[in-house]
Amino acid sequence: MQIQRTKDELIIRFSSAININIDYLQKFLDYLRFMEISSKSEATEEQILELANDINQSWWQANKSKFIE
Repeated sequence: MQIQRTKDELIIRFSSAININIDYLQKFLDYLRFMEISSKSEATEEQILELANDINQSWWQANKSKFIE
């Protein structure tokens, strides 16, 4: 693994031989993207958590039929 920081980017390289679960990697990248976006926000942590809760509730309402018969 190699990590490189440039003026505008943080670059992480992995060997293609690594056996990594793509779903877990995507969740990690989504978290990093969230951190990037929220670091630029003027919203309070409480406002961000409230928005996240609203999104989760909306998602559940739209998708619960896929999980509950």
